[in-house]
Amino acid sequence: MDCQKVTVVPTETVEGYAVALSSENGIRELMRIKERDFDSGKVFTLVPESKEAIKKYVVVSERAQKLIDKYIPGEITLILPKNPDFHHFYYDHYDTIGIRIPDHPLFEELLPKTGALLLTSANPRGGTPKSITGHRPSTIVDLTGETPKIVRQGELVVEL
Repeated sequence: MDCQKVTVVPTETVEGYAVALSSENGIRELMRIKERDFDSGKVFTLVPESKEAIKKYVVVSERAQKLIDKYIPGEITLILPKNPDFHHFYYDHYDTIGIRIPDHPLFEELLPKTGALLLTSANPRGGTPKSITGHRPSTIVDLTGETPKIVRQGELVVEL
């Protein structure tokens, strides 16, 4: 599977658009497809190449590490502060990054070959995400403030 271009992928929640973190052209195409620019207020989720690689991209607090250990891979997106040592033409526009590793066999196979990916739901702007599984999109937890905050409730109920 060529993830240098925008590719439709299944996940355990909803279908997604994925593109390699290393593909600037692919990321710009994803931005066009999703009608997003850098100040749209919505940031594409980053799928690290492995659970161990998460700290390359974001700052992981003790609380975040507990959630990573318990729920990743899985139906959860964690919003965390961007690692100040991580520089990328897309993510340098943001102070926080949502990270997720889907619990789907495709990602186990894909990530060692492609490296980190950007991922977003495969639907038009404002449209309803398509689910193969009947599940809702992932649960999003913002861990950037004093208190963890559920931004979007999916199928997964998270114990904070």
